[in-house]
Parts: sequence; structure tokens; C-alpha cells
Amino acid sequence: MLVVRLCGDTVPKSWNRWGRPLNRESHRIWAFPLPPMMDLAELVEALVVETPPEFLSDCLAVWVNPDFDGRLSLSVLDELESLSVLHTRLHEPWIMGELGHMLTPCFQAIVQLQDPEELLGYQMPCRLEHPERGPVPAKDLFRIARHARRLEAVEQACQISALVRKSESLPKGVPAFISVLPHSLLRQDLHRHPSYTCLERLGLDPADIVIEVRQQGPLGDIDSLVNSCGTLRSMGFRIALAEVGAGLGQVGLMAGLEPDFVRLDTGLIREAQVSVTGALLLQGLVGTARNLGAATVADGLRTLEDLRLCRDLAVDYGQGELVGPCATVPTAPVPLPATAPR
Repeated sequence: MLVVRLCGDTVPKSWNRWGRPLNRESHRIWAFPLPPMMDLAELVEALVVETPPEFLSDCLAVWVNPDFDGRLSLSVLDELESLSVLHTRLHEPWIMGELGHMLTPCFQAIVQLQDPEELLGYQMPCRLEHPERGPVPAKDLFRIARHARRLEAVEQACQISALVRKSESLPKGVPAFISVLPHSLLRQDLHRHPSYTCLERLGLDPADIVIEVRQQGPLGDIDSLVNSCGTLRSMGFRIALAEVGAGLGQVGLMAGLEPDFVRLDTGLIREAQVSVTGALLLQGLVGTARNLGAATVADGLRTLEDLRLCRDLAVDYGQGELVGPCATVPTAPVPLPATAPR
């Protein structure tokens, strides 16, 4: 029997089709017996489809024995989960299991844009290959993980997989850029974080690891994020701030984090090609980063015009199709063509 606790006051009308309130005095707790020829995933699917989206976050659900007497014990209360979370976990059960065997870390070269064009290191994103559905794009992987409340587990699996491949494939002194979402840094003791405690076992030097803080979604407690990055720096890691130029508050965040690298968002590079405002914003961010002691990295370089623009504005490093593909083995970057100033 599926028990759903409604935190709000409005009961979706469709619920009467599938279940009933447990008592007449309260419509907050509903019981949904499993219909014949229907499994739990199908029942949850029916409820999610027929429940207005604005109500889903207020619906907490748990599966209990059919002889449920209407009282929720403390142990059952601990298992209550959002109906939308339960829905994702039932329909994407692989997200709850071990993901390491499905992850393939990749390497994308980052090179200096000015002479001499030396290799800086490699950004190391992960691809997930589902055994039945094939490749799962990164945006879909993290969307599913977020909906299933498995974001931290998925992120750690990607980080550890990338660190293992770094230890196997890149020599000492060649940095690997590892993506991190801000929420995972807001832990009480980063010295015990699984992604950072495995370095000694792998024989890696923290100085060869660049923790790249991505800005997807709300950043939350910025002061705590700054403190966490300070802790990582004291442990020997370097810090990069990714997707700069994709939103507001960039300069203040750059000043607070004091990153070693600032990754310029691909969209900003494109906008600077067609807009004076975009070019001025890019120029201002490059200058601000330099004043803060950070090197700039242009993301998504594809054309000669991208390269010319970044060289004209004295961007330090770049990566993208023009530099080299994202591959499962580290490949030497493609020699960059000469460009004349605009």
C-alpha cells in the first residue's frame, strides 16, 4: 500500500480515483492500495500524471505493508519521500545503484593561447553509458540525479572515476580539471570527503587537481562556499570558477573565491562576436580576473574568429573543437593557426 502525506491543504481531485483518506477527520494522509495488474511504478506514475505539478512537492510518500493501521511510526516517517522523487527512483532505478562501471572519463586539452602554445592540462568530464539505452547526456544524468536526490552520489562517482583515470593516464605535473557543484562543497569536513581522500591511495598530488566550481542553480551560502574553497586550497588543490559570464554576481563571486582559473562561458564568447556590449563584458571579466591574480580559460573554441577574439582580449588559455576533441584517452592538442589582430 502506498501512503501519501499531503503537506498542503488542497487535495487533488483525481486522488479519489485511486485511494481514500485514512480517516474522516483528516485529509492529510491518503492510502492507495495497489490495483490489480499494476505495479508500484505504474501506480506512482498515475498519481504523478494526475496530480497538478504545483502539488507534487507537498506530497510525501512511503510504501507500507497492506495491513497498515493508519498510524505512521517514527521509522516510517524517516522513509517519507517526495512523490516526485519516488517516481524518478522507480522509473530510473539504475540511478540508485553503483554507477562506476557505467562511467567513462574523458580528456579535453586546455592550451595557452598566446605564444608559446603550451599544454596547461585537461578538463575531465564523464560520460555515462546505460547498458540498455546507450549514452546518457550529462545534462540528463544530472537532471535525473537531482530529481532522485542522488546528485551528490552521482557527482562523487564522476569525480572518483576521473581521478582514477588521471592517475592512470596523465603524468605528474599535468593538471586535471574536475567539476564540482557548490552544494557538495558545503560539508563540515572536506578532509573526509570521498573525492579528496582517495588522492594518496592513487598517488596523486593535490597540486595537479583543479577543483572547478560550476554555477548550476542557486549558489546558496556564498560565505560557506568561500570558506570551503579556502579549505581545499589549504589542502593543496587549486580552484577554478566555471561558467563565468553566464549569470549575475560574477565579479563578487570571483573576488570572494580568489580562483586560480576563471573559465569564460561559451555563450559569452559567442555574444562577444556579435555585440559590442558582449565584447565589453568579456573584456571587463578578463581584466577583473587578471587583477585578482586568476588566469582565464575560454571554453568552446570552435572557429578562427573565436581564437582571434580571445587572443585580442589577452585570454590566457582555451579549449574546444579548435584545440582538440573530447576523447577517452588524452590526445595532444591541435596546433593553433596564426591569427591577425582585428
